[in-house]
Amino acid sequence: MKVYAGFWVGCALLSIVFSGCNRYQVIPDHWADRVNKQLTYEQVKAAPDVTRGQIVVWGGEVLNAVRDNERTTVEVLELPLNKDHIPLESRASSRGRFLALDSRGEIIDPAIFKEGSKITVIGEILGLRTETLDKAAYDFPVIAIRDMTIWDERTASTYPFAGYSNYYGYGYYGHRPYIFWEGSRVSGSQS
Repeated sequence: MKVYAGFWVGCALLSIVFSGCNRYQVIPDHWADRVNKQLTYEQVKAAPDVTRGQIVVWGGEVLNAVRDNERTTVEVLELPLNKDHIPLESRASSRGRFLALDSRGEIIDPAIFKEGSKITVIGEILGLRTETLDKAAYDFPVIAIRDMTIWDERTASTYPFAGYSNYYGYGYYGHRPYIFWEGSRVSGSQS
């Protein structure tokens, strides 16, 4: 009997260890080879026509999300991403704001974006849009959402071995509420 109990305890421990090794994949395999990882926020803002059509991975903090007749627009305070593509906490490290558009109509309700929530967006660069921000003109880089992760902050104590490392890194857990499948461009998707 002791041999069987030891075997089952060992199996349970191995399953806990291996489940902790599973990592959430922010960039799906079908986008991995298309993402331009060298293209920065500053480069896009400086040369939007040259970078149009490129696929980037940007993230940040949701400032606002609105839906009109054609699309949902998410205003994001850009934040650098860590190695797991999770936005960093420090707002001081932001290089500006960008707009993420769901021109395919897949996001029905912008309420999924809680103000202040962290997101990572895989998007196609559409260009710049000039809008008024605090009584001044502001150039927003605009990307069309192709895939997106919304990060939920969880307490570290909910994960096994929380004192050693946080599952999924830094206490965040990601999920994709909507999958933006690649397909033909919907009319009106250009800004």
